[in-house]
Amino acid sequence: MASNAYPLILYDNRFLDAVPTATNTDTGYNVNNVTDLRPFTFWQEASVGTRYITVDCGSAKAADTLAICGHNLYTANATVSLEYSTDNFAANTEEAVAGFVPTSDKALVKTFASVTKQYWRLKIVTAATKAKIAVLCVGARLDFTRYPSGNFDPCPEKLNAIAARSKAGYMIGATLKNIGIAISVNFKSLTTTFIENTFRPAWTAHLSLCKPFFWAWDITNHATEVYFVNIPPDFTLAMPFDPYRRSLTLKMEGIVEA
Repeated sequence: MASNAYPLILYDNRFLDAVPTATNTDTGYNVNNVTDLRPFTFWQEASVGTRYITVDCGSAKAADTLAICGHNLYTANATVSLEYSTDNFAANTEEAVAGFVPTSDKALVKTFASVTKQYWRLKIVTAATKAKIAVLCVGARLDFTRYPSGNFDPCPEKLNAIAARSKAGYMIGATLKNIGIAISVNFKSLTTTFIENTFRPAWTAHLSLCKPFFWAWDITNHATEVYFVNIPPDFTLAMPFDPYRRSLTLKMEGIVEA
């Protein structure tokens, strides 16, 4: 078994640098849906084949991670890759992520060596079933510099159900609305440099706004355990010294994907 990877967060997104375009879009769908952070609004191709979702960032921008959720790429048996270019794919096209077929329709994250380019595009190749995507994110990830400490549970589940009991107390029936994710992770011995220069900008720009982001706790050994989550609206951030370094506890919530 390989050494565990440090946890990562991805919220930065090159597809927000400008309005993305798609080579083929089905009626009733919109390519802008992939950037609204809603896992229930979709872009869908109008017919099977080779399709691209492309963005011109306006200038060279860095990325080192691809993340997708709310998709059917496994069901569609789609081959997916990520490409970049300096000339809008006229004569220069290179791969950041080589073609792969997802192993499920759940959230996925792929990391790669950092590249700084102006043009980025997701390539999707299908043959029988039309592909759809709710959230597409390509950007520079936040890597934590410590492993989770204490008794870390990667994905505690919280039932959201309506149940009925008889007067005698017996269960008559229950309706499950969804299964929630309720992650709590604690980090110790973080440097002040990491807190102030890496974590706090992410907190200010995105996490504190309760906007969703991708969380992967060990992309090396648990690559399929990727979750699309947000910070709860009643969360209190504290980053105390202990005594020379800092500790940090984060709580994240979301919905378990079917």
